[in-house]
Amino acid sequence: MRKFWAALLCCLFALCFLSGCGSQISFTWMVDKVPANLDPQLAIDGSELVAVTNLYSGLVRLDETGTPQPECAESWEISADGRTYTFQLKAGLSYEKLKHHDAEYTLTADDFVFAFQRIFDRETQSPYTVAFSALENSSDVLAGSLSADSLGVKAPDPSTVVFALERADPQFLKKLALPGAMPCNREFFEKTRGAYGLPARGSVWVNVLANGPFRLSNWNENGLFLRRPSSGNLVSNLRIVLNATGEPAASGAKPTPPLTGAALLAGSSASAALSNEFEHSPYTAIPYTADTWSLVFNCSHPLLSQPQLRKALAAAALELDCSGEGRMPAQGLVPPAVTAGDASYRELAGSQMPHFSDPVELCRAGLEAAGVTRFSDISIILPKGSNSRAQAEALNQKWQKQLAPFSAFFSIKELPADEFGRRIRSGDYQIALLPLTPTSDSAPEALLSVSIANPTGGRTLQLLDELKSAGNWSAEQLAAAERTILEEAVVVPLWYQSRSLLVQPDVSDLIFRPFGPVLDLTWTQASK
Repeated sequence: MRKFWAALLCCLFALCFLSGCGSQISFTWMVDKVPANLDPQLAIDGSELVAVTNLYSGLVRLDETGTPQPECAESWEISADGRTYTFQLKAGLSYEKLKHHDAEYTLTADDFVFAFQRIFDRETQSPYTVAFSALENSSDVLAGSLSADSLGVKAPDPSTVVFALERADPQFLKKLALPGAMPCNREFFEKTRGAYGLPARGSVWVNVLANGPFRLSNWNENGLFLRRPSSGNLVSNLRIVLNATGEPAASGAKPTPPLTGAALLAGSSASAALSNEFEHSPYTAIPYTADTWSLVFNCSHPLLSQPQLRKALAAAALELDCSGEGRMPAQGLVPPAVTAGDASYRELAGSQMPHFSDPVELCRAGLEAAGVTRFSDISIILPKGSNSRAQAEALNQKWQKQLAPFSAFFSIKELPADEFGRRIRSGDYQIALLPLTPTSDSAPEALLSVSIANPTGGRTLQLLDELKSAGNWSAEQLAAAERTILEEAVVVPLWYQSRSLLVQPDVSDLIFRPFGPVLDLTWTQASK
């Protein structure tokens, strides 16, 4: 059945691609799982980000250079001190007209106010609280000590939105293009009775009220299908579909994994795909470096809770040669694609990698503090299919060589992506080798990715709290925080992994941002 659906999807795409489907132009993005949520204030998964970016319009939208362009906003003014942003909305804004739905919803300034109130409602558990932490009273509203009306987002009239910041945030205007800043109509939200953005039964999507370039056409277990009216060579169909290009397992055999990279594009199954290749004719390659492959130690483990043992293992790991095959040695937690202001944070901060003393002496002291003489029952987990097993084995060999008297040789387990993610989230691991990828182009938020390491105390926890509550850090301050976090050896950056987005040669004007990743097809064109 899986093979049948894969063949059917490919045939349907080929038919549309060749015939134009009545002047419709399709763009296909294949995913490991179909989006389960289209609530922009909650969207954080890669497929969800692609969907809501094209379903919703905010006050601004970023162009190919990352410059904010007017979207729902007609114009805006920023105060001299950078703490007040005043937006005037375009006339006649509205949401899509829902089929079989009596009400029509206009879009007003109140919808932006309500969206931000939802972000800082503790029950929402929005991932965008950090991005907008500079808003006036945001921390108190999130804590519940002030009402939602105290938040620094106001609508003095239906066409004006005013943001008041406690401190200037140079990235604030760009952040207004994030999904969390998309409008939300309070009346419609309340009618969904807690199901806003979730699939509805039947074919009428009454839980999703969008205002963006595309409209929701269909949503099922095979994919999410968005459409807009045909216009010249603009892409009019966005298909976010399940990657079912692998072969099902025969009796007693292993299934063939789904295609990736150029192989996924070769049969016109997909219009674009992430790849470890940087050149692959005839496709357009957009290179980027947004992953920091790191060792993460579980500080709740009886041995790894000892700082000396973590530092001993980290000292040996930092001697590992991780160059080659799109890899470059890490200079800190934050990858090169992240910016601070208008420049690369990594270039501004330089290397912040720590230096530890003799690993043998550190290991001896750490084991003594733990009341044992050697390591036991420790394994390294890594995601299956990541092509990082060789690095894990090389690291294990280095540990065995340097720390042999302490039995520092650990088992290596490659886990399927879903099991790996579950183990990390639940803390069911000792050592993990994994990519840390920021969810936005923000150095403070990139540093917050260290929270995946489950730190149990020390200066790291204090710094995480400070990063959450302060959005306007200089590169020097961020570098000092990054260095302090790394000196605790809870997380050890090893290498930056470069990848690329491969795009079909007939596709142009696709806006791509690696954090998510995000694909914006507002201006994308392709051949009919």
